[in-house]
Amino acid sequence: MNDRKIVFVGGIHAVGKGTVCKELAEKFNFEHLSASQVLKWNEISDSKNKKVQNFTTTQDKLLTNLSKIIKPYVKYLLDGHFTLLNSNGEPEKINEATFVGIQPESIILLTCEPKIIFERLKERDESIYNLSVLKKMQLMEVEHAEYISNKLEIPLFTVNDGNTNSVIEYLKNL
Repeated sequence: MNDRKIVFVGGIHAVGKGTVCKELAEKFNFEHLSASQVLKWNEISDSKNKKVQNFTTTQDKLLTNLSKIIKPYVKYLLDGHFTLLNSNGEPEKINEATFVGIQPESIILLTCEPKIIFERLKERDESIYNLSVLKKMQLMEVEHAEYISNKLEIPLFTVNDGNTNSVIEYLKNL
């Protein structure tokens, strides 16, 4: 039996994962972890650099560190991604083995208008991203979240623009 209680909260950079997780964690008594904190991104790269040099190494480190943190029967919101920017700045799907290793019991996928994400990234990270890359990345994020949900046979809830009403009843019962 799986004693892990992880809800994976996915979405592209600056979609609002941290904000939504903070709100939900306080409301439903979850521990909030970000994949960046778990894999210690600040030791790998500058926090404003979103490009991943080696997906396999990065995801292996995430799973190793997560296994050291997670406590049985504690409820977690783990915010992360289904796609990341590779070293060429192109969106790339994260291998499904990562999600098999995380063992989430459900997925909450956050989406937002790409133009809003563009502005948030410009303000937060002082970086200009190609809007078409952000659009492509979000589309891939949605497709891969649906694929992972089906593959793992777990529920998927989509939250648009931070409106968490669709997940409130579900989280009350966890």
